[in-house]
Amino acid sequence: MKKLIISLFGKRVASNETKLNEIESVLLKPIGDAIGDAIVHIAHLAQIKQAFPNVKTAVLVTERNKQLFAQADSVDQLIDERPLNYLIQRGKWDLYLDFQPTFTSKSIILDSLLNPKILINFGKDKKKHYSLETVKNYDFTTLIPNNTHIADYLHHSVLAPYLIREPNDYTLAVSSEYRELADTYWHNTDKIRVLLNPQGSMREVPAIELASLLNNIDPQYLDKIAFLLTYTKSSEQYLQVLNNTTKVPVEISPQTNTLNYCALVNASDIVVAVDGGGVHMACAYGKPLLSFYANHLANLARWHPRPKPQIDSFMVIATKVTNDNNETKGFNLQDASKWLNQQLAKKLKNQTA
Repeated sequence: MKKLIISLFGKRVASNETKLNEIESVLLKPIGDAIGDAIVHIAHLAQIKQAFPNVKTAVLVTERNKQLFAQADSVDQLIDERPLNYLIQRGKWDLYLDFQPTFTSKSIILDSLLNPKILINFGKDKKKHYSLETVKNYDFTTLIPNNTHIADYLHHSVLAPYLIREPNDYTLAVSSEYRELADTYWHNTDKIRVLLNPQGSMREVPAIELASLLNNIDPQYLDKIAFLLTYTKSSEQYLQVLNNTTKVPVEISPQTNTLNYCALVNASDIVVAVDGGGVHMACAYGKPLLSFYANHLANLARWHPRPKPQIDSFMVIATKVTNDNNETKGFNLQDASKWLNQQLAKKLKNQTA
């Protein structure tokens, strides 16, 4: 069956009609639909808009990432990720950027239905039947050098000559409505707001390790800080462990949608986060960030924090090298504690200046 799919849908005649410097429309297929994926792709499309100011941009979206892409200035159109929409959009796009990491039978068929004028992918993991050698449904593939951050992928593609070579900052907006709501989550406090985001969809900093970090905060600062733990399905249990191992008062935020979550990060003063969406949001909003990552070299290279210039950031890497990028545990917290206390001292100094 897979050989038949390759024969029917996995071949492509190179397009000579449209040149890259003449593109008028770009459709992007994300690497995934997580928050961090959306943030980096918004930055990719901002790069495209810089190079081609009049280009129309669109993204194939799911319910999970739709809200983030909808608020982005670099995105002109959202297209729901449904098979029928590939047929509806057939032949309408000059350039299709395919960030999916592998070929699947479904993706090969749908991309054939879409039939963009130019298709660029960013490499594909080799599978038994599907690989860049067996599936030739693209015009250009992109050889990504080792240790390349995903935000820089476009600079290694055939689009590179048209792009502006400058730091590619993450950017997210927040409406005034969501800003006001986020302040209520913090009880409109004028204390230093430290957002704790130790749990992601796939990763978690053990509660006992976060408690150790909190216990190392200089006691003179504690009555001047508000700690808020982001809501997850298991945050109540997580907080219970925290409460059993630290006397630092921590509250749980209300359950939020994606844009509420954005506003919550934006309303904080310091963010403490495990590798995931919270890290990249903190970078987008220019927040001092203490992040926690597994000691997985490829993941560190591809997804490490990209803070804005002049914004303090400290990445804590687990001591044990691993092949599992979700193994966010076993941290040496000495330097992290020092960094956090320095940030708190700086914030307090600015408050009293």
